[in-house]
Amino acid sequence: MTKIVEKLVSAPATNSNPFASMGLIKFWLISALFYLTFPISFGICFVVMGPRRTRQLITALVHDFLQTILLLLVVVVLLLWVVWHFIGSLPGG
Repeated sequence: MTKIVEKLVSAPATNSNPFASMGLIKFWLISALFYLTFPISFGICFVVMGPRRTRQLITALVHDFLQTILLLLVVVVLLLWVVWHFIGSLPGG
């Protein structure tokens, strides 16, 4: 006799974040729209997409924001380092 394994239909298949694997342009448009209409968009996302997808969207937005800040910090430090060494190598500097 064989056993039949049942799966719950209502259980999510994966716990992956669809916003993390989204394309650059599409995610940029969604994030720009979300930031420009922030208080309203948060409520609409919560009602339309549910708390789980809203949490995933917020997580992806925060992750993108932190990556942008880190990249800007690295670029500014690199530019300051280049300028420092360029000015330091000038005669009389």
